[in-house]
Amino acid sequence: MAWHWCCPDRPEAVARTAMKGSRLLSACIIAAICLTTVVPVAAAIALARHQANKREESYVARLAMAALASSENTADQVQAGSDIINKVPAAAACSDSTVDLMRNLDLSSTLLQAVGRLDGTRIVCSSLGRSLPIDLGKPDFMGETKSLIWTHARLFGHGQPYLVIGLGSFAGIIHRDLPLSFVDSAPGSAISTFTWSQRQPLVVRGPFQRSWLRTDLPPGTVFRSNGYLISVTRSSRYDIGSIAAVPLTDTAHFSRETAAILVPIGLAAGLMLSLLLSRFIRDFTSMPAMIRNGLKRQEFHLLYQPVIDIATGRTIGAEALLRWRRRNGEMIAPDHFIPIAEETGSIRQITRRVLELLTDDAPRLIDIAPDFHIGLNLSAADIHCPAIVRDVTAVVKHSGIKFENLLIEATERSFVDAGKAADAFRNFRSRGARIAVDDFGTGYSGLGYLAQLEVDYLKIDKLFVSTLGTGSATSQVAQRIIEIAKDLQLQVIAEGVETEDQAKMLGSLGVELAQGYYYSGPLTASALLERLRSEHHGRTRHRQLSAIAA
Repeated sequence: MAWHWCCPDRPEAVARTAMKGSRLLSACIIAAICLTTVVPVAAAIALARHQANKREESYVARLAMAALASSENTADQVQAGSDIINKVPAAAACSDSTVDLMRNLDLSSTLLQAVGRLDGTRIVCSSLGRSLPIDLGKPDFMGETKSLIWTHARLFGHGQPYLVIGLGSFAGIIHRDLPLSFVDSAPGSAISTFTWSQRQPLVVRGPFQRSWLRTDLPPGTVFRSNGYLISVTRSSRYDIGSIAAVPLTDTAHFSRETAAILVPIGLAAGLMLSLLLSRFIRDFTSMPAMIRNGLKRQEFHLLYQPVIDIATGRTIGAEALLRWRRRNGEMIAPDHFIPIAEETGSIRQITRRVLELLTDDAPRLIDIAPDFHIGLNLSAADIHCPAIVRDVTAVVKHSGIKFENLLIEATERSFVDAGKAADAFRNFRSRGARIAVDDFGTGYSGLGYLAQLEVDYLKIDKLFVSTLGTGSATSQVAQRIIEIAKDLQLQVIAEGVETEDQAKMLGSLGVELAQGYYYSGPLTASALLERLRSEHHGRTRHRQLSAIAA
């Protein structure tokens, strides 16, 4: 028969066949090992490199935008001071009233070190209170708006050099480290702001390289040069740009370290890499996924922090505060999930959930206190979304409350697109709602925004309230904000009031409203309702006793 060749009398043929099968099996095993070790290792390293690059690009772009925002804020303050000082007649250039005016400008400016009167290249008087005049010498260059710029001016012949910007007869004196002071938190980074048209550096922090100021790069460019990842951006309002650079991540070193750990593991490497990859991906995607799941499971709820009339102690409103308690009982702070929600675009879904909760809670509160107001925090994405007015209108319609019961709260970040913010605020105010600027003084907005946006309240951040009466420089900021509010005929709400002394000092400064743990921490809707009932009962009882006494 044809198959006699594999009979036992042919052992060498059987051995050869067995050897061939063994080789084939070995090859399959080796291929499987490669697939479960080398391929997962390579995929993990490639993914790690990609994620690291994207993360670094996002990080360096944020640094450049932060530097630009700080520079625009500085330019706003220089322009505002110039508009005022250049209106002073030459005859009164250094009069006592003009010097007082310059000192007020100095105190009200967060980034100007001093303000001076310029005559040619000399500062003839200023808010410095030192011997004058000061000869600045020849300017380093002239800006696009014919401004004179000294990048290393030594005002007293020695010591710290300053950036001085001259506009007409106005001189703005800026500490070179102040606009970019945040760079200290980014080791190894280099940041500069510069004149866009001339590519002249204004202020520099870190190992900045002049060769990065290439004229062929449009705004928003991210590129690599000399071991750095670099982002360039440009102001839409001024002839300034900013550039940020961070050292490139050594992805090759990362790959070698990973391989050195995984390869010796052998057959178990596939499982180990799968676990590592799963954890790696989870680190980057878990929070957005958790937010989506939290919304589906209705894990978000509202607390309400009472707003108190300082003079009477009466609760006249409350700020709605979003809280997140996961099913396992874990509380996740808003400071942790709100920025991620804003970055990933899920903040609009969160706002819709807040509006749903408010629709349930508001009618009970307004029923017992018809004049009660509820502070509704809206993000920059909400304010810039045309649908937000429609969404809030739906709350008013379905809950039966009035727009007059709503206080729309927005931080200064919402003013990045002042036009859209103004449209949204105008729509809300035309319906009867009021507008509050939250955490005023911690962002980049100026007084011009307040007039343009037609707001009703300024909320002083607890950072400034906590320093009242301490004698620190920051304690003057709260008083200045209160003065600004009075000048603009705005009401003030002080946040983070924790002591009786703070409450008394705020009252003496003319602040009418406050919130903080001195009065009450955040309450559930039921607890707030009980507080309002108790206050209502107390006022009713007081009126009855007064009527009997009369």
